[in-house]
Amino acid sequence: MKRAAWLWAAVFLLALGVALPVTAQTKITWWHWNTPERQQHLDPLIARFEQETGITVERLMVPWAELKERIILAAAGGTAPDVVAVSSEWANELFFLQIFEDLNPYIERDATFDYEDVIPSAMEMWQSRDGQQFAFPFDLDISVVFYNRALFNEAGMPYPDDTMTWDSMYEMAKRLTVDTDGDGLPDQYGFANGHSYWATYVWANGGDLLTEDGTRSALGTPAAREALEFWKAISQPDVNMAWGEASRFGYPHPPAAFAGGRIALYPIGAWAPSAFFRDSATGQWLVDFDATHMPISRAGQRSNYGGGQGMGVLATSSNKEAAFEFVKFLASEEVQSVSGRDLGQFPIRRSIALSDAFIVPGEPPDNKAVYVEAAAYARTYPKVPNWAEVFDVMNTQVADFVADRRSLSEIIENINNIVPAILSRATQ
Repeated sequence: MKRAAWLWAAVFLLALGVALPVTAQTKITWWHWNTPERQQHLDPLIARFEQETGITVERLMVPWAELKERIILAAAGGTAPDVVAVSSEWANELFFLQIFEDLNPYIERDATFDYEDVIPSAMEMWQSRDGQQFAFPFDLDISVVFYNRALFNEAGMPYPDDTMTWDSMYEMAKRLTVDTDGDGLPDQYGFANGHSYWATYVWANGGDLLTEDGTRSALGTPAAREALEFWKAISQPDVNMAWGEASRFGYPHPPAAFAGGRIALYPIGAWAPSAFFRDSATGQWLVDFDATHMPISRAGQRSNYGGGQGMGVLATSSNKEAAFEFVKFLASEEVQSVSGRDLGQFPIRRSIALSDAFIVPGEPPDNKAVYVEAAAYARTYPKVPNWAEVFDVMNTQVADFVADRRSLSEIIENINNIVPAILSRATQ
């Protein structure tokens, strides 16, 4: 009778949205890609979580490049963790393998977390086309345009601001690409597209990547074609530092070249300054920089790729309630403050992203609030099966167009011929 009464009480509490206590000594496993240096900022908070909840969190660091395949193999072999960090670059593939638990039921009956504080596009990033919440956001990777103030000052040019358009950005990039020694090669570049996405220009111009039903390419529309023409122009060596060109100046990649004063405009995520623009030994900033919005398209709109890191509960977990409690903890104000302040990540909670934990007084960029504003126009890639294969085809064809190996009409025809078969194969 006592057990029956307890079960009826549990049902009643769940109906009211009251979280049930997790059984003491519950143990869950969490796979992540944090380096030891980054994980040390989170470990004290996790220790407190364990003490307060009775949930022990067994942690395993798996390199980002290996994690997707490790999850697939572990899920197939029955050895998958309870919670796993997932990247927006490849989580879509895992969703269609039915690896994740839908978190909607847990969210709907939970009354302990302020879901209104989560930036809407952060939640949407981890939702399927049919509305499943297959992961919960942890941080955001949304690009803004960083600019080197010293290079603009030297050229006597005003800084870019939120009125910057595609065409004005291109003109700035042209003026700020300079060959100082007369050898025919730029010594300073106006732009670098190393962390840009041609898709964002298509979206900004009113175009799309796939048709609404998700069965065909949509890159043949006038809006998409115009965007791809602009992408080609802004990617040419008379304005753009290609990835490999950074080595000519002794830098491993364009972000380091931006920090070294070789690039004037660089779209990249909020994580870049702490990763590339600061001396890790001294803490000194290597470049005088600020940030502004992505440029306005010829259709009068902006867009951006919304990426980042999420936390998924695996469908095979035997401790899903405990796993969800840990996922909520990672999205808590305390953890998100550490993520923003100490890990240099864009927090998913609006209150933290607009606080001193992220917008640190006296630290560049001055216009750091632009990240939160940019999140409002961020978009994600289509949530369709085999998207990775489709996007690989599109990327290859667009690269051929940029390099003048094929015309725009040729690559659109190729994409139109290849993509429908890939998409249809996933539904057969």
